[in-house]
Amino acid sequence: MKNQAITIISLFILISFSLNAQSTFQNTISGPEDQIINCVTEDDNGNFILVGRNYPIGLDIACGYLIRITPAGDLLDEMVLDSSQGSSILFNVTFFNDSLYILGSKFIDTLISRLLYLKLDKNLVKADEKYLGMPSNNWFSYMKSIIDTDSNFVITGYTSRWDSVSTLNNDVFFYKLSITGDSINSNFITSDNLLTFSFDIIEKSDHTGYYAYGKKYSGISGRSGERFELSKQLDSLDIVIIPNDIHNYISSEWLNDSVIIITGNGEPLEVPSYSLSVLTTTPENDPIDYNHFKIEDPMRDHTAMYQGVSIKDDNIYVGGTSNLNYANPFFSTSDSWFHLIKVNPDLSPVWENWYGGDAYYFLYSILATSDGGCLMVGNRYDDEVQDQERDICVIKVNSDGLIVWTKEIDPDQAMFSLYPNPGKEQISIKMPSGEFWFELYGLNGQALVRQWVSRDKNTITATHLASGVYFYRIIDQHNQILSSGKWIRQ
Repeated sequence: MKNQAITIISLFILISFSLNAQSTFQNTISGPEDQIINCVTEDDNGNFILVGRNYPIGLDIACGYLIRITPAGDLLDEMVLDSSQGSSILFNVTFFNDSLYILGSKFIDTLISRLLYLKLDKNLVKADEKYLGMPSNNWFSYMKSIIDTDSNFVITGYTSRWDSVSTLNNDVFFYKLSITGDSINSNFITSDNLLTFSFDIIEKSDHTGYYAYGKKYSGISGRSGERFELSKQLDSLDIVIIPNDIHNYISSEWLNDSVIIITGNGEPLEVPSYSLSVLTTTPENDPIDYNHFKIEDPMRDHTAMYQGVSIKDDNIYVGGTSNLNYANPFFSTSDSWFHLIKVNPDLSPVWENWYGGDAYYFLYSILATSDGGCLMVGNRYDDEVQDQERDICVIKVNSDGLIVWTKEIDPDQAMFSLYPNPGKEQISIKMPSGEFWFELYGLNGQALVRQWVSRDKNTITATHLASGVYFYRIIDQHNQILSSGKWIRQ
């Protein structure tokens, strides 16, 4: 049995007359291949389109991968790019003007890589496909893109190259394309510093250029990240250090016309270290507000790998991974969690929740959705049943951070019952033989109780709980939900 000592939310159950009608779900998409999803977008029908790559076990080739799911989390479509023409990876997807635009990389042969531009209509039928040049003996390892106010794609990221048989180097790049996939200009920067990175880009509020966020380009910043200021032509590069030592996979958004919000890792102003950090700055890079979040020591929190902050209307979400295994970040034997926080504009938390904990979870991207909720996409890896192949995990929560189950279990058919209900001092459980997890949640989705119960140990102390309505679930050792409902404390 895996260690599940930390209280988490992996599936929250509400009765059918829930006041919140936002769609929510948790879905694992499995296959024999090792699969990852880099980014996600939402179309005008509320469907979600996810792009990444799969990597068949035993084959030294990556295949660009796209799936489309309904607002309820059901799989609608699955597309795998043809691998006979070489490896491919899909990095970014954007829904714009009734079309899907996808950016990725394509290996023409073992030494030649190209920027892949792919346009699909709303039925996922290919409308256009182009391959654009890049320096020889380089390949794209990471990219993020925006559509600017001129309706051009502006891309940043980093390429990789072998300096020698044993030395791998990364270099920052910037690329601009028209919406039709034609190259406008580019800037591939070869640096003397090993492993330089750029992770995200935004357009200046006055539309005169761009800010990108990365690290290690200047060689003077140590652990801190760096902000790159670029012209519209991408031909200038001014560098400043990001306040509060924010670094790693930095994500950025405009909070309003005069405030930028970024998220990443950093050294907090107070303990604990290895926290998920969030910072607001002026366009001049002066800090405004700062906060950091963490599950508990000695576990390490880490920002989402591609999209760690997402904003829709008044909803601001920040996401990462709790208990990231730095030594084995993708195939760990540890348990971990998707970590999601909804914050106010001053970065104080509205709520903070964790999802997972029964395997190793790794968050790639979050998306603030049109219904006010948030979608999380990443991987789930269970070393007890999997060997170097990850599944895709997609979790959609409502604006309260809850996963809502709208079907109430008939109590007449339940093997379990709580009594007295309503109660006050304690909760007792009528149950069959065996050992089970008992979990109790507040209306805000916060997990308040999690403990083993059996016929001999079937009482839970409730004196610390305030009067009100609570929701419970009972889970077996295989993480299957056996019973759920509500309990009222008088």
